[in-house]
Amino acid sequence: MTTKRSIKTPYVANDNSSGEVAHHEHHEHHDSPTANDHRQRDWSKLREDANLATENEHNTTFLQAVKLYPKAVAWSLVVSLAIIMDGYDTALMGSLFGFPAFQRKYGHQVPDSNKYTLTAQWQMALGMATPVGNVVGIILNGHLTDKFGHKPVLHGGLIALIGLIFIQFFAQNVQVLFVGQLLCGIPWGMFTTLAPAFSSEIAPLILRSYLETWVVCCWGIGQFFSYAVLFSLNDWDSQWAYRIPFAIQWLWPIIILLLAIFCPESPWWLVRKGRYEMAKQSVIRLSSAKSKEIAVENAKKAVALMIETDKLEKETTKDTSFLACFKGHDLWRTEIACFTWGSQIFTGFVVQSYAAYFFQQAGLSPSDSFKMTLGMGGIHLLCNLASAALTGNYGRRPLYLWGNLALALIIMVVGFLAFGPLNSAFGYATSAVYLVWFAVWCLTMGPLPYVINAEVSSTRLRSKTIALARGTYLILNIINSVVSPYILNPQNANWRGKSGLLTSGLTVVSLIWAYFRLPETGNRTFEELDILFAEKNITARKFSKAVIYREGEVVRVTGPHTSDS
Repeated sequence: MTTKRSIKTPYVANDNSSGEVAHHEHHEHHDSPTANDHRQRDWSKLREDANLATENEHNTTFLQAVKLYPKAVAWSLVVSLAIIMDGYDTALMGSLFGFPAFQRKYGHQVPDSNKYTLTAQWQMALGMATPVGNVVGIILNGHLTDKFGHKPVLHGGLIALIGLIFIQFFAQNVQVLFVGQLLCGIPWGMFTTLAPAFSSEIAPLILRSYLETWVVCCWGIGQFFSYAVLFSLNDWDSQWAYRIPFAIQWLWPIIILLLAIFCPESPWWLVRKGRYEMAKQSVIRLSSAKSKEIAVENAKKAVALMIETDKLEKETTKDTSFLACFKGHDLWRTEIACFTWGSQIFTGFVVQSYAAYFFQQAGLSPSDSFKMTLGMGGIHLLCNLASAALTGNYGRRPLYLWGNLALALIIMVVGFLAFGPLNSAFGYATSAVYLVWFAVWCLTMGPLPYVINAEVSSTRLRSKTIALARGTYLILNIINSVVSPYILNPQNANWRGKSGLLTSGLTVVSLIWAYFRLPETGNRTFEELDILFAEKNITARKFSKAVIYREGEVVRVTGPHTSDS
């Protein structure tokens, strides 16, 4: 059976030289036949422009998109740089625990020894401070970006961070350092949800996966930069061994703020606020054309598609609160967003966050373990860059399924190797297989949640859906951080490499879920995704085979889920 959906559009694109988009209220008892005819022509023109914009999105190649939207690419790259700071700090604090100067400043002397150490409670508190701040930040970002837009929230977060780093740098005791970590975690959390949402809203369809992958690469750049800084200061014994890494954090917000001052606002956000002329100007700023007339015409079509999409979503629900993410078909979209980001933890449970400790428990020396960890930073960056071609050409669902299958099998091998003798030979064998696993993870489960989250939610609920998804990730990461030491510690469970078997089992759970619940979101405009998620009887496996036909105000969807396909 063919399903039909009527899309009525009370927004009007004025057919004038400026391409201005206006909004006309409908008062039927005052309208003359001539006014009704004029309005109908305006509606038809808007739908025609939206359809042309959709065709352009599907017909544009990668190179054409880069040529047409070079400024959109550039601004996406700039805003995503904010993620570097989160990656940097994630790798920084855990490594500083091993620095003697840091231990003397913020720890206590071990009885009958000249050594210093932090208590387990304060190590856990400092490790949890940033994730807790992140949770606050992502909730704030969901509200603030909806109200004020991406640009002012980015500026405010960067300015706040510059001030908050002073608390870290000048902290005289561990209590003040904890407060600094907690407060800095708030803007870092805002950036982790703001950057993916902004990139998805300014990128053309063909470039979405590439620019979202760059967001993940920025996290890897931050992590690798942190390892490099720590490696260069590893032999320092003065206070500057830990103060310099803190001071380097000032570098990024200052650079990004100077660039982001000139950043345009997301045209999608402007459309949601009814500022259609400003949205058109934003599209013009993000694109490139041979003449002003062509640029204006292209912008008018792009904004028409945004208006159509926004109206379609308003017909489904007017609610834009966090609660709306759990209503109707938005519940499925929220499930996908939360589970895919949570699967980053499932597929790397225990074995990833404590990689250096894992290597030592596998039989490597502390020095070799740190070198392995530094190598992981390089693998992360290179494989994330390579993954852009995979997601761009082979889709999200196939890569997610095959990636989970490969990860489950490889990490299972790591688990079985742990039953061998605990020596350097087995340690290197286990570590080699682990690095292969990590490379596959960086090609698949590392970037895919960012790409999927940028596409799966409705445009009106995007910031809040991403906030919920990132919150799911952070909560699971906190659980992982608490549980992992007990699983790996020789004085507790002492699973060592056998923990790979647990990780393999959780990866299989992710695989089974994805087979039944994860649809293919690639190569679909946001309007097409809205239509498909609202379609009855469509399943994740049939999502990519659905075909959308437009006939005036009527949209027909056919495919394996309908009887007339």
